[in-house]
Amino acid sequence: MLLNDVLDRAIQRAGLTETNSEYRDQARVYVNATMQDIASRATWWWMHKEQTITTVASQRTYSLATDVQHLISVRDTTNDRLLHIVHSSEIDSDDPDQSRTGDAKLVYVSGTDSAPASDGTSPSGAPTVELHPTPDTSSEVITYRYYRTFPELTSSNDTDDLLQNHGIPVLLHHALYMGAAAGIMVEYGDDASAQLNDRGMEHYIRQAKEINGRNSGNREYRLRRHDARMGFSFQIEEGSLK
Repeated sequence: MLLNDVLDRAIQRAGLTETNSEYRDQARVYVNATMQDIASRATWWWMHKEQTITTVASQRTYSLATDVQHLISVRDTTNDRLLHIVHSSEIDSDDPDQSRTGDAKLVYVSGTDSAPASDGTSPSGAPTVELHPTPDTSSEVITYRYYRTFPELTSSNDTDDLLQNHGIPVLLHHALYMGAAAGIMVEYGDDASAQLNDRGMEHYIRQAKEINGRNSGNREYRLRRHDARMGFSFQIEEGSLK
């Protein structure tokens, strides 16, 4: 479904004219609000991404992708090693003057790229990480897996396919237009219809969360016996039964 299709359905459900540009802008605001709500409901598999950085000898700090919300794992794919994500205090304790160089073994999130670069380029606002020890070799590839943020959609995204361009599963497209319709209806005082659309949105989100849970692996776990968990065991004493 295109974003345009989602806007059309949201506006139609609210009983408004979908060709009106003001209503489309209004619906887009609520689509974005609904999307941010959905993104916070679970650790969605389709919000996982992977990128790389390339080391430069004697360079400690590196910018990540601008849509990084938090890191999941970091690995040195050149040397087939895992880098451990730690807190900055652990680095400070291990190497207070941070003068150690060599193959990076640890990484921590150090802030954001919010200051103008020395070459005059504008800051990106992307998260930054520091590698420890400071790399002494250039051109080694560090691959990081992360959970992404979801961007605000604008009118320039109206012709985007929400699945192909943004990775949003089709099931959630229905949640988006119902959530947007509910927001519009509340704004115009139609609380009863808003509640109906809100329930529809919640139905699709629940379904999507059930499917999402199946992408965590196919390993099954058996519960322990209730008496084992409670520290109780039952034994038949010899001669106690006839």
